[in-house]
Amino acid sequence: MRLIVVYQKLIFPVVALLVLAGCNAVSSLNPISKKPIVDLSEFTKTGSTYCPKIELRQGTESFNVYEGGAKGDPKKLIYQARIDETARECSMANGQLQIRVGINGRVLAGPRSSTADTLSVPVRIAVVKFQESVLFSEIQPISVQISDFDRTPDFVTVVNVTVPDPGEDRDYIIYVGFDRKDDA
Repeated sequence: MRLIVVYQKLIFPVVALLVLAGCNAVSSLNPISKKPIVDLSEFTKTGSTYCPKIELRQGTESFNVYEGGAKGDPKKLIYQARIDETARECSMANGQLQIRVGINGRVLAGPRSSTADTLSVPVRIAVVKFQESVLFSEIQPISVQISDFDRTPDFVTVVNVTVPDPGEDRDYIIYVGFDRKDDA
């Protein structure tokens, strides 16, 4: 009897370690969609190439959509999107600065959302030369699916941007945020 108790005490930790090891093997997959999740921490390695800082524009970090134009009424909220993380990676090619901009965010379903909504969240990426000119500006509509199983889906996008070589100035800034005139 004592031998069985010893085996039981040893088997549980071994099984738990095997289960945890199996979880680690699929940690790069979204459990709902089985799509790979982009690790933005790898994105910030810029090496010796100049890479402009990236900023989330104040006031553009979230985006709300309301039912029937009831702006600000939490009971009429269809969804809210927010940007959680940004990253960039830069390289020089043919006298141009090549920038890969990564954006990671989440959509939160509101009380008025449907169970099978497909949403388009408008993210703007802009590269500007400090206090002089806009070098690049583009809206990236990102499609996000809300389902019964995932009421707070993540979204990830990577955008390739090419701008002129900054030379010695090195005064570019990358701005990221939701493009909206007002919340819908």
